Amino acid sequence: MCDEETQHSLECIQANQIFPRKQLIREDENLQVPFPELHGESTEYVGRAEDAIIALSNYRLHIKFKESIVNVPLQLIESVECRDIFQLHLTCKDCKVIRCQFSTFEQCQEWLKRLNNAIRPPSKIEDLFSFAYHAWCMEVYASEKEQHGDLCRPGEHVSSRFKNEVERMGFDMNNAWRISNINEKYKLCSSYPQELIVPVWITDKELESVAGFRSWKRIPAVVYRHQGNGAVISRCGQPEVSWWGWRNADDEHLVQSVAKACASDSKSNSSKLVNGNCSRDFSNGGDLSDVEFDSSISNASGAESLAIQPQKLLILDARCECPEYYPNCEVVFMGMANIHSIRKSFQSLRLLCTQMPDPGNWLSALESTKWLQHLSVLLKSALLVVHAVDRDQRPVLVHCSDGWDRTPQIVALAKLLLDPYYRTIEGFQVLVEMEWLDFGHKFADRCGHGENSDDLNERCPVFLQWLDCVHQLQRQFPCSFEFNEAFLVKLVQHTYSCLFGTFLCNNAKERGEKHTQERTCSVWSLLRAGNKAFKNLLYSSQSESVCTFYCFKCHPTVGNGVGFVLLGVHCLRENVC
Repeated sequence: MCDEETQHSLECIQANQIFPRKQLIREDENLQVPFPELHGESTEYVGRAEDAIIALSNYRLHIKFKESIVNVPLQLIESVECRDIFQLHLTCKDCKVIRCQFSTFEQCQEWLKRLNNAIRPPSKIEDLFSFAYHAWCMEVYASEKEQHGDLCRPGEHVSSRFKNEVERMGFDMNNAWRISNINEKYKLCSSYPQELIVPVWITDKELESVAGFRSWKRIPAVVYRHQGNGAVISRCGQPEVSWWGWRNADDEHLVQSVAKACASDSKSNSSKLVNGNCSRDFSNGGDLSDVEFDSSISNASGAESLAIQPQKLLILDARCECPEYYPNCEVVFMGMANIHSIRKSFQSLRLLCTQMPDPGNWLSALESTKWLQHLSVLLKSALLVVHAVDRDQRPVLVHCSDGWDRTPQIVALAKLLLDPYYRTIEGFQVLVEMEWLDFGHKFADRCGHGENSDDLNERCPVFLQWLDCVHQLQRQFPCSFEFNEAFLVKLVQHTYSCLFGTFLCNNAKERGEKHTQERTCSVWSLLRAGNKAFKNLLYSSQSESVCTFYCFKCHPTVGNGVGFVLLGVHCLRENVC
C-alpha cells in the first residue's frame, strides 16, 4: 500500500494525464493571461483585439476592454460569426450579445475559427470543463479532500429530498398512498425517478400497463400534497390515444384513483369536515374569468358523504384525453406554445436587444416577440393549479406532450406559489432537483451541451423561461423569496456554463451512468443558503403562505419584470464564478 503522500502524487498525476494543461500561444510575447484561472483551467490563446485584450481558455472567453471586462463561459455561447469584415459577433444562450472589433480581417478570421472549435458540442461528456475543474480541485485540496468533497456536494436537504418531502407534506401512507419501486434502476422509465408516489391500491402490474399507454412510459405520479386539505398535484406524459381512440382501463383507473386517494387521506378529512364543500366553478368570476371551463361537481350532503366523495380531478394542458373516458374529471387545454415557438420568440427578443432602441416603438417591438405573452399563459396555467388545489381542494393532473418541458414549468410554478418552503433557498434547490432533474427535463438537448447535440431543433430556453416567471413573482412579492435576482441570474449562467455538473445529461439515469455526482461539483455549493450575495434583504418568513398574482393583461406594470431576461445583456460580470 502507498502512503498518504504517494497517494496524493498519484492523484496529481492522474489529473494531469486525464486533463492536461494546454500550451499557451501568445500573439505578443509581452501579453499575460488577464484573469486568475480556475482549478483545471488553462488558457490556450492570448491576443490583442482593437482596444482590448482577448483570451481563450478551455472554460471561457475573456475580453478586457478599456472600460469594461467580458467573461463568458464557452458553453454559454450559441454562435459566432464575422460581421463588417473586422467584427466578431457572439450570440449567447442567456440573451447576451457580445461584439469584438479586430484590426485586420485575417486576425478576425483566426479568432472566429478558434471560437467555433471551442464552442462545438462535446464528442464525449468528459470534454466539458466541469470534470477537469473537479479533478484538479481534488488534487489541489488533496490534504482536505473530505472537506472539499463536502463543499462540492449539495446539502442533505437535496440528497435526501424524496424522503424529506414525503414526510414534510404529510402523505398518508397507510390509507391513501404508497411508494412504488417499480422504476428501480430505471427499468420502467429511463426519464423518471426510481421512487414514485401512487394510490395505495394501485399495483405495480397496473402501473406497467399504464406505462405502455403513456408517452415515453411517463405514468401519472404524485409530486405534491397540500398540507391543509390533502389535494395533490400529479404529472405525466400524454396518453397514446391515436386517431383510433385507443383507451386503457388501467390508466383510467389510475387517474380516477388519484382523486379517490385524496378523499381517503385520513390526514385531510378533518380539514374537509371543517371547511365543507369548497368546490366552485372557476368560470364564476375571479382572476381567471377569461378562461372558459366547467368545474362544477355535485354537492355532497353531510359530513359523512363529504369525507368519501372524491373531488373532480382537473387535467391541465391535456393533449389527447377523451373526457368521456375519465369520469369525474375535467379536461382544460391551455394552448401553451411548443419549444419551436418558444425558441423563435426568444430569438426575436434577443435580436431586439441587439438593435438601437427606438423609444417610440420599443414596447410594440417587445410585444411582437411574444415573449411576455408566453410568460402570461404559463403564469395563468400555474394559477389555475393553485386555485384548484388551495381554494377548491381539488386534485390536479398536469402534462404536455412528453411531460418534460411545459409540465415542469407549470408544476414547479404552482408548487412555488402554494408552498413557502420552495421560496427559501434550500426549498428552491429541492424544487429544481425534483421537478426538473428527477423527472427528466432534457437539459443536455435543450441547452446544447450534450454529447454530439448538434440538432438545433432540440434546443430551447425552457428552464430560462421558467426562471423569468419566477422573477415576475419576485417582483410582485418582494418579501416572499429568500433569494434575490442575482441568485436567478447566476443560476441561468451556470445552467449553461458546464462549470458544475448539476445540469449535465438529459435525466437522472444518464447522470448516474456517467457518475456526474462523484466527478463534478454541484451548483448548489455556490448558490448555498449561507452565501449572503444571494440573500434577499427584504425577505420575511412570515410573508404570504399562498401567493396569487396579477397577470400581464390585468396588471400592466408586471411587464417591467422582463428586465430579468434583458439583464443578461448588461450583466457582463468580471467574476465568472
